[in-house]
Amino acid sequence: MDDDFFDIVELVSKYMTGELTGTERESLDNWLSLSEDNRKWFHEVTEKEFIYRKRQELRSIDVKGGWKALSRKRVKENRRRLGIRALKYACVFILLVVSSMYFLMQRVDREEIIPVESAEILPGTSRAILYMANGSIIDLANHDRDSLRELDGTIIGLDGESITYKNAVDSVVSSDLYNELVIPRGGEYVLTLADGTLVCLNAGSKLRFPVQFSGITRKVELEGEGYFQVARNEEMPFVVSASGVNITVLGTEFNVSNYPENEDVQTTLIKGKVQVTLSENMDGYTLHPGEQVVYNKESGEVTVANVDVSYVTAWREGRLRFRDRPLKEIMDFISRWYDVDVVYEDEVVKNYLFGCNFNRHVTVTPLLELFQSTGTVRFEVVGKKIIVKK
Repeated sequence: MDDDFFDIVELVSKYMTGELTGTERESLDNWLSLSEDNRKWFHEVTEKEFIYRKRQELRSIDVKGGWKALSRKRVKENRRRLGIRALKYACVFILLVVSSMYFLMQRVDREEIIPVESAEILPGTSRAILYMANGSIIDLANHDRDSLRELDGTIIGLDGESITYKNAVDSVVSSDLYNELVIPRGGEYVLTLADGTLVCLNAGSKLRFPVQFSGITRKVELEGEGYFQVARNEEMPFVVSASGVNITVLGTEFNVSNYPENEDVQTTLIKGKVQVTLSENMDGYTLHPGEQVVYNKESGEVTVANVDVSYVTAWREGRLRFRDRPLKEIMDFISRWYDVDVVYEDEVVKNYLFGCNFNRHVTVTPLLELFQSTGTVRFEVVGKKIIVKK
């Protein structure tokens, strides 16, 4: 019931901000048709008068007191569970009302949103640096050619947002040539490898790969985050190497997160089947769709669990989407995507839990104001630095 409710809250929020897709609108309509109570609740929460009144009531919620209660180490388990559940519903309520209303402020009392002390911080764009085997370093965001040529004759197509490797025209040298695509902070890029595999790379990532695949495997090395749609080839398995983790597939879709600053390497399967092995002990884990394996680089611990893959892949769809995640995890994403530094005046705020479903292709200010509206944190932006205060 909790997950269903959260999903409906997100649909209603997107309805109020005009961001519903056709499929999402159909899901919302189906839910509304289930009962009169559903329809009554929907019409109530989307009325302007209701929203205005609830924004006023938000200011009276003792969120700080709730956080203090949650942080006590010596409380009974049943009281802790009750506090978490109550806070979860409070956060869901804030997500619905505050995040939706930010985009309606021009029509309904805009001045009541707590302003973030900042200049506008703009989102990332399609940016990448290509390091070629012939020694060339190409800034793809400032390059006006529509193609490049590697030493073995491979033609590399460019269109400003993606790069495509095609079959070699001739064999001038050995095919064991490697390129590296580096995505800076504030960037993203799409790469099509020579075998037809599609790789979407997130901000602060790099992928090292052969210009043409040869031998018995198709192996690439990832640092950062990438979403892979692997072209099927049963005779030549595709392998992603990420800090001691090897993900082996024939043809499938999966997401890998392997940022150097994070303790964990996360592999999440969207479609198909993958085999995850650890070079340290060669233990293998076979994932099925909806499963995620997490490898801790420091402890060596491995966990496998079912997850909602929509949160893992939200970045590909232009969303910044989290549920009950530590503020530091969310701010790390913001730091990479918006190319800003994040400074914490109080370390304790890093562990505060937040949730959001936010368009990451707009300025970050609305999201900071949403978090600030909970009364637990405050933000100040100085140049390219976001200061987080308790």
